[in-house]
Amino acid sequence: MKTIHCGFIIQALLLFELSLGNARADGGVVQFRGAQGPFVVTVFTTPAPIQDNTTDVSLLVQRKDSHDATLDATVDLLFTSPPLLFGRPVGQLCGLPGVALLGQNPGQGASHTSVRATRAQASSKLLYAAPIRFGMPGNWKLDAIVSRGTDSARVSCVIAVGPANGRLIGLLPYLALPPVVAILFAMNQALRRGSRVRCMDTIGTKGNEQ
Repeated sequence: MKTIHCGFIIQALLLFELSLGNARADGGVVQFRGAQGPFVVTVFTTPAPIQDNTTDVSLLVQRKDSHDATLDATVDLLFTSPPLLFGRPVGQLCGLPGVALLGQNPGQGASHTSVRATRAQASSKLLYAAPIRFGMPGNWKLDAIVSRGTDSARVSCVIAVGPANGRLIGLLPYLALPPVVAILFAMNQALRRGSRVRCMDTIGTKGNEQ
């Protein structure tokens, strides 16, 4: 049985390692932590997952009775897309082997995509990880299925994916249009009032001259 003893010490070391940061960004934000069956499962993601950016989804699997980290489990991640989306795993994306691309198909309803999380894809070997690219924003449901021998557990959480930064930048002209229109309207009204005041002053001056 491949376990690491002194589970609480392992957790402390893991948190210390995550606080230092690493290139693959394993760990990060805790999306879920809970006990199911014989395991305690913690789900991490890259902070603030964004559409079209690679998001590292990683899990820490521990024995519920001892909190020892279990290193020989099988971990499958089942993603359920928001409505009108579909998911498809991609063997290689932009030179990044193993990245799973979850894309869009406007003609379909929500569907399911299964991705294997492995220790080989995690920079911290206490974790199981899979790099994911969400093709659309929204609330993606994640079901993590952990199995080891006859033991198994299934936990669920929701991963909120924000829109791509480029999409937000593209919306800026439309978001800025109402304030610009209001400013132009106010300036027009001020100019018209100024014209009326000058006109009245001119009429008054001519009346006084007469």
